[in-house]
Amino acid sequence: MVSVSSLCVGKELLIGKTTNTNAVWLGARLFGIGTMIDRILTVTDSLDEISSGLLELLGRKPDFIIVIGGLGPTPDDMTLKGVARALGAKVKLNPEALRLIRKHYVKTGRSGMEMTPPRRKMAMLPEGSAPLANDEGTAPGVRMERAGSVIFCLPGVPHEMKSIYTNSVHPEISRKTGRLYTSKVVMQLEGVFESVITPDIAEALEEHPSAYIKSHPKGLRNGKPHVELDLVVIWPDRNRSESESSVIAEFFANRVARAGGTVTRQTKTLFRPRAGL
Repeated sequence: MVSVSSLCVGKELLIGKTTNTNAVWLGARLFGIGTMIDRILTVTDSLDEISSGLLELLGRKPDFIIVIGGLGPTPDDMTLKGVARALGAKVKLNPEALRLIRKHYVKTGRSGMEMTPPRRKMAMLPEGSAPLANDEGTAPGVRMERAGSVIFCLPGVPHEMKSIYTNSVHPEISRKTGRLYTSKVVMQLEGVFESVITPDIAEALEEHPSAYIKSHPKGLRNGKPHVELDLVVIWPDRNRSESESSVIAEFFANRVARAGGTVTRQTKTLFRPRAGL
């Protein structure tokens, strides 16, 4: 499986001001192509914390590191300086990044905007990196490589992050993962406690070691316990992905019935590889 780590930057994420919806969205997108984030590290707006955080993730040698937040014009937007420090690089004015910023101002009817130091700051990138177009905002994203890992730096503003990820990051990760089919079954179980099906989960995982099986207790409803069960199977072969998930779902339906419970609802979703792979 392709390995992906994420470094989220921003004091607002650590003091309860802002919920990290970017990480949730990113995790869902990666899951849809057959991989997942193996670690999310959140740090405050500090050169030392950003630098040490990136070095920690690089030490795990992931295929990709996605850094989110801190690319704007304000003093606390110091992500790229922190990244450069970790990589032993300097930041310098990137002409292509500056062109993208000017292009954004023209596009939004602000062609006369003076390129003040705070605005030029968004074009100061680590040496050896390349800017990524931001169709929804001013600050470009950034791509660089170090020690076998591809590092992407994206803005923290959600709609800007999503745009750059969709246009520039997702296609590259998809090419690395290859053609994978993810079959997901979600089962709603009534009348059984999570502890009752725990041995069944262990048995199913032993029989299907590559599957992801996770139970989520939902408490009591009308005096009966409810459990949501996620079953995920990922294979390059679509038929195997779908058939194996169906076999696991049938196994649990039988075990739940034997324990006196019922499956009240079951939904199945197949995530297909993007076109072109």
